[in-house]
Amino acid sequence: MFKWLFQSHLIERKMEKNRRMKNTNNKNVEKFLLICLVVFTSMGCIEDLETASFSFDKLLVVDANISDQAKAHRVRLTYTSPVGGDVDDLLNTVSGAEVWIEDDLGMRVDFNEQSAGSYFSPDTFAGVPGKSYALFITTSEGKKYQSSFEKLVQAPEISEIYNRFALEATDQKDGAIPGVQFYIDVKDADQSTQFYRYEWTDAHQIIVPHIKMWQANEVRVGVSKEYELTPFVEDVRECYRENRFDDLILATSVNNINGELSEIPVSFSPSKDFSVTTMYSIEITQRAISPQAYVYYRKIKLFNESNGSLFDKQQGVIVGNIKPIDSQDEQVLGYFEVAGASSKRVFLTLFDLDPEVMEYVSRTCEEFSVVEQYFGSLAKFYEAADLPYAQKAAAISIRKLYDLYDYNPVSGEKFLAHRYCTDCRLKGSLGKPDWWQ
Repeated sequence: MFKWLFQSHLIERKMEKNRRMKNTNNKNVEKFLLICLVVFTSMGCIEDLETASFSFDKLLVVDANISDQAKAHRVRLTYTSPVGGDVDDLLNTVSGAEVWIEDDLGMRVDFNEQSAGSYFSPDTFAGVPGKSYALFITTSEGKKYQSSFEKLVQAPEISEIYNRFALEATDQKDGAIPGVQFYIDVKDADQSTQFYRYEWTDAHQIIVPHIKMWQANEVRVGVSKEYELTPFVEDVRECYRENRFDDLILATSVNNINGELSEIPVSFSPSKDFSVTTMYSIEITQRAISPQAYVYYRKIKLFNESNGSLFDKQQGVIVGNIKPIDSQDEQVLGYFEVAGASSKRVFLTLFDLDPEVMEYVSRTCEEFSVVEQYFGSLAKFYEAADLPYAQKAAAISIRKLYDLYDYNPVSGEKFLAHRYCTDCRLKGSLGKPDWWQ
């Protein structure tokens, strides 16, 4: 009855995946041994650093951008934290400030504080291509700041979003991560800009194949564990998992005569993310930024990609386009970005992914067979009481993944399946997004 517990082909498939990435692991081992050699040979001259000996300048940090898309644009104001401080501490947020933008004709748009340090424009505001905008800030202490005027340039449309199989390098012991890399092409690029920044969000639709009609609630009877079976009335068949990414992705068409962009890698998704996905959607936003903004972001990107070695060249403070009005010696971190934006969304079934990606996707609801026509005690089922002692450990580790989803009170017949295949809430949230087609 339980031959599904010993599906050897699943084990062989996982072993083959491990063999494919073994060579990458060997390289990581060599790197680890080299690091160990450096650490142990230098331990004799290690001294503890006292963070109190460092001087600390409390600097204003501004995270702000506007575009020509009508929405509530946000300006985020915080202060830098000392070494060892909590960067998420609410004490670091700048509340009670007056925040607004002005265009080159003096038209003003106010931003209202909706949460600590977060200021939003009206949701109907959209910048106008060709106009220039500046950001103004007055803190509750009366300190004033202003950005330079930045011109809004309209962004070209994204022509195509497509995907290919890829291996993402990692320092983890498992080596490279197999997955799907998404690219974009821009065929009708306007010569008014040659610099771009990208943002993206994605969403997984999860529709489980087994409708949950009953549930098993664990109860204690003395020292024994039993299960009470009751009808399940909630609809947990369809869920969605939305993600927003903060990776800094830049591109330029400076070296392209016609200004076109081709094969720009934007988003990478590990193959394991698609284990219970029914349909997938990705939206990519292309922001046409100024040359100055591109240089600023490039410095940020190079700084973040540093491995933190003692031998790295120190980058220093990366200052943006915002300055204090009253004190020329004060430094302000962050950038006020003014950019035209264009967005494109695609919906994909798993068949639309690169076929090589699917070789690495473990389809949970296909690999774990349904247990039906089971009439015994659920407590004994989870304890593998029906199997010889030598098989119990392997069976218990698999059976704990199973969940009751249907039951016949008359015959006592029970139906079980992998829990990811009976309750979509384990991999997503109920409620279809308004934008889902």
